[in-house]
Amino acid sequence: MDRDVTTFMIGTYSGPAKDEFGTETSAERPLPLDTVMQGRRRRSRCRLLQLPDKILADIVDLLACDKAALASLALANSDCRQLARSRQFAEIQFDYSPQARQLLFHLMAEAMHPEDMETFIGPCVRRVTFEPHPEHAKEFHHELCGSIFGEEAGWYSHEQRRQLRRKANDYYTKLRTASALAVFAAMPNLEAFAWQDPFSIDEDFFGMISRSSAQHIRLSRVVIDEPWLMRPPLTPPLWPLRSLDLDVRLALSPDDYMGGRGGAAGGGDTDDPISPFFETLLQRCAPTLESLSWRHLSMTPVKIRISLGSHPPAFPRLQYLRLVYVSLHRLAFSALLAPTLRHLELPLTGLDGLEGCLTASRPLPDLESLVVSMLPLKSQACVPVARFIRRHKHVRKLLVHDYEAAHDDGNHLDPFIIPILAGGGFDNLCCLSLGWGADPGVPGRLPLALIPETALKTLGAIVSLERLSLRVGCGFGWKHQWLIDHNALQRHLKRLRRLKMLALVRDTYFILSDLDLDLTHAVRYYSRRFIGEEELAAAEAREHLDVDVTPADIKEDDDGGSHGEGWTWEKAHRNRMLTQAEEYAAVFPELEFVYCGQRPMGFRRDAESPVAGREAIPLTRHRDDCITFFHKTFGIA
Repeated sequence: MDRDVTTFMIGTYSGPAKDEFGTETSAERPLPLDTVMQGRRRRSRCRLLQLPDKILADIVDLLACDKAALASLALANSDCRQLARSRQFAEIQFDYSPQARQLLFHLMAEAMHPEDMETFIGPCVRRVTFEPHPEHAKEFHHELCGSIFGEEAGWYSHEQRRQLRRKANDYYTKLRTASALAVFAAMPNLEAFAWQDPFSIDEDFFGMISRSSAQHIRLSRVVIDEPWLMRPPLTPPLWPLRSLDLDVRLALSPDDYMGGRGGAAGGGDTDDPISPFFETLLQRCAPTLESLSWRHLSMTPVKIRISLGSHPPAFPRLQYLRLVYVSLHRLAFSALLAPTLRHLELPLTGLDGLEGCLTASRPLPDLESLVVSMLPLKSQACVPVARFIRRHKHVRKLLVHDYEAAHDDGNHLDPFIIPILAGGGFDNLCCLSLGWGADPGVPGRLPLALIPETALKTLGAIVSLERLSLRVGCGFGWKHQWLIDHNALQRHLKRLRRLKMLALVRDTYFILSDLDLDLTHAVRYYSRRFIGEEELAAAEAREHLDVDVTPADIKEDDDGGSHGEGWTWEKAHRNRMLTQAEEYAAVFPELEFVYCGQRPMGFRRDAESPVAGREAIPLTRHRDDCITFFHKTFGIA
């Protein structure tokens, strides 16, 4: 069992990438006052509360950022308190902080002793996220944390540390059970529930959650003790979910998998031991499910796949299907390819065993978005994927990326995908993202890569495109291999008169000022940040962009350098990218957004000179990888 509170004291590593642009999320709107009053009559006769519920909701929504005003409203009377709470508690997060624990205890009191309450918080809640924050866990279990990670860890014996861990685990188990009970008993209007916690859960958790009012469930990094059977009496016969985001694994070691706990399935594959859980879970919600996002990255052999039984359920309402790291049995995969699908992401793993399913599947007439995040490594497995794409030329959004290290004979994008695009027929395609691989090289030899001109010519003929993203080589880290040729791009893509967004990802540049470097050193363009005469001159341009720069901005961009050299390079690079964006704007009249050189950029016109060219403006203070933004824009989120 994976029951150890120290697992979320460490937190998760998000990598060195900066991902801030486009990550904002909108707050939940408050529920109508009559809904949160739960049938109780309003006591106050004040004129404010005589307004229609929709207007009242708009008023408190406008006060969302003014906590003092909401607090004052809550003090007016009990009805105003309920109105204020409808905004304050529309969305809550249990992050293990003292405030979150206090709120949880209050919700438990509401559930157990409602007769003692004049007003309620639970009916105001629309969305709940349970995600313990590492710092709050360390603070609350400070002695356990110190016994493991602190400077005095050596003073504790193994037995003392075991006792501290057991005490913390027992407390957390009770708190987590109380959280699930609060969701089930105290939140009658709950719509969305997210559980992001690696501490393993038992079957009672699912018994309570399946009886909540939430129609949108997200289980992220969840570990279960056993492959619980999700059926009565544990759960209701029908769990009427509309969306389900699954990232659940079984608390087994690799040895357990290799030891044959899985059962035999057809075609020589072996069922993943967690299969009964997924099979019975999806049976409960399949009739109502509209959206399914599924990850299951396990340490299993390739031939172990998830089965949904010999007669998988039908999904009559499924419109959104996102399969990430999940290896499915053929029958399960075929069942999920419902004719109602509008948005589909094929799995990153296990596609090489599903060729027959893709070939035999009927075209999806309503499909709008198709995502292939990574083409199969074997060329023969790419053939059915390519044919599947050819049968769905009516899509509006298409993303196809090759394996990042694919090159030479391993390059599948050019021989399999580009010819399909060149064949025409993609008249509805307005959003396209393509990613090429590149030779990863060896120490001392880091080759660069380009997009073939034949591919660029093909893209230039898809005149319906409004959004285009191109990527070459490694998708993360310091190594950038795409020595981009902006002139070639503009020359071949100039027919895309509708283009509004252009994203050039993982591009790099030759350092002209450093004559001692050869071309292969361009892979270190961003990490080396060389300063020469050209960089010094470029940094002096566009001074109006730096009038409100703070010392903190300079320090962040300097990144440990001296005399502001990092800040100087960043200004020079920014100004070069802005100039490049303006050149693209001159080619594409509808262009609104350009991303190159890790800089998201927009445009503005000179109000005093409408005929003048558009001026490019940076949309962020610093460089940004825009991972979330591109996933939302070019993938299916």
